[in-house]
Amino acid sequence: MKQEVTTIDTMVFPILTESDTELPVYLTSIGHWHNQETIDRPGGYPHFQWLQVMSGAGELHVGDQKMTVRAGQGFCLFPNEPHRYFATQEPWEIHWLSFKGELSDTLFKQAGITKSGVYSTADHDMIVTHMKNIYAMTQSGRAFLGIECSKLVYMFLLDLMKVIMVSSHSVEQNVLKLHPVFDYIESHYDQPIAIKDLAACIDVTPQYLCLLFKKAMKMRPMEYVNRERVNRSKELMFREGEIKMHEIARRVGFDSPSYFSSVFRRIEGLSPEQFKKIHGIR
Repeated sequence: MKQEVTTIDTMVFPILTESDTELPVYLTSIGHWHNQETIDRPGGYPHFQWLQVMSGAGELHVGDQKMTVRAGQGFCLFPNEPHRYFATQEPWEIHWLSFKGELSDTLFKQAGITKSGVYSTADHDMIVTHMKNIYAMTQSGRAFLGIECSKLVYMFLLDLMKVIMVSSHSVEQNVLKLHPVFDYIESHYDQPIAIKDLAACIDVTPQYLCLLFKKAMKMRPMEYVNRERVNRSKELMFREGEIKMHEIARRVGFDSPSYFSSVFRRIEGLSPEQFKKIHGIR
């Protein structure tokens, strides 16, 4: 299927109110270049940027690093970091956006983006669609435009977290691979569960399972098991208000009520009894 080529260059710098700039993340510019010209910024750029390559190829220089950027890849630029980029195969078509806000750095890091550089994406079309939707919103004339664009940028960054390829495996791919493990935990949460049992679900070693969980879920396998058990315990409290804590602990797979209470407090920030009280469960 032949890729559609957009020949119109666009660039928008939305007017920002004081309240817009207090949002956790907000759009500062967005656009599209049919053939990206050479950009040389010895002093960097003051905002976060994401640039998605549609066609052609280019080279990104950040510090003493030189990186090739091809179609289907994106590159990010952190604020105030000297950089230079230019086409090596034309037309080098690019969609780009820039943004600021106190959550910008956090959301990039959650996507596995900790520095300026080139990143492959598992779903190039979804990223481009997000960027086109944000651009369309800037042209909509909607009331509270800054807020509407902020919501779309936030959605873009959340989806970026799912499709960024880190160490050749995206978070989305890792989550899909873990589905049999999730199913096993859901079916056996009330029974003893060992890491080796979980690893056997997808025929990997316990060590590799821990690595997959760390990449996909940002937690260890048994922590996920305990979170499933705590969630089940909350369901029991709502369904069977008179049930005793030791019975809840047993039915969700904990060996002792005291350990159950300790895990519950660590995850929820309050004891099971306090949880019941604030939700009006007698």
